[in-house]
Amino acid sequence: MPQDLPYREFYYPLNVFMYVLSHEEGVVRYLHYGLFESERESIGTAQERSTDLLLARLPPPPARILEAGIGVGTTLARLTRSGYDATGITPDPKQAAIVHERYGDELRVHCHAFEDFEEDGAYDCVLFQESAQYIDAEALFARARELTPYVVVADEFALRPIETPGALHTYERFLAAAASYGFHLEEEVDLSARAAPTIDYFLTRLPMYREALVADLALTPEQIDELLASGTTYRELYRAGTYGYRLLALRRD
Repeated sequence: MPQDLPYREFYYPLNVFMYVLSHEEGVVRYLHYGLFESERESIGTAQERSTDLLLARLPPPPARILEAGIGVGTTLARLTRSGYDATGITPDPKQAAIVHERYGDELRVHCHAFEDFEEDGAYDCVLFQESAQYIDAEALFARARELTPYVVVADEFALRPIETPGALHTYERFLAAAASYGFHLEEEVDLSARAAPTIDYFLTRLPMYREALVADLALTPEQIDELLASGTTYRELYRAGTYGYRLLALRRD
């Protein structure tokens, strides 16, 4: 059993996804969705493709980049090793700790919420990979206006009205908040059809790991059932076009 990742310390349900990934892939390199081109490819390949698309929108090194939401540090390490002046932030001390454990002092990481992050000087780009959804859109762009002229986002959005508690940012409101702080949409790529199979990946595998998850993560069978039920509902929201996945490049006027 892979032992390189302390997934047991992460909060539910992220610990469940990390558990599955560590056993299926041998290591957890990313915590974000993959962009699949076929059912046969690994989720690691699909996740790498997502990051490639994101990084292709960045200015060339040695541009100053802020990654807001670092996951387990793979993208930040790639930026740093490619010659970028890269900084990563996360409000989650567990993520900060695992990045430090993996990379030591090689990476520049701060444990801060983006809304409260203060830094001298401007960034050439602020990067959000599935972290924008956890930040109020108004607060995000208010802070981004002070830090950068350019924002790149890969994330999920509610594309149609939905009254479910904890629903995703509405796409319309997100872009309205951007515009109110002087950011216009420079590029939009709809990645919904390629991202949605990530949900299927976990829905297929969770039943396979049910007993191990209960034993190793001290979960209850009811928690696994709830996760499967919510995942099924989530997949239907994608299928109906209520939820979608977008790559956005926004530039300040």
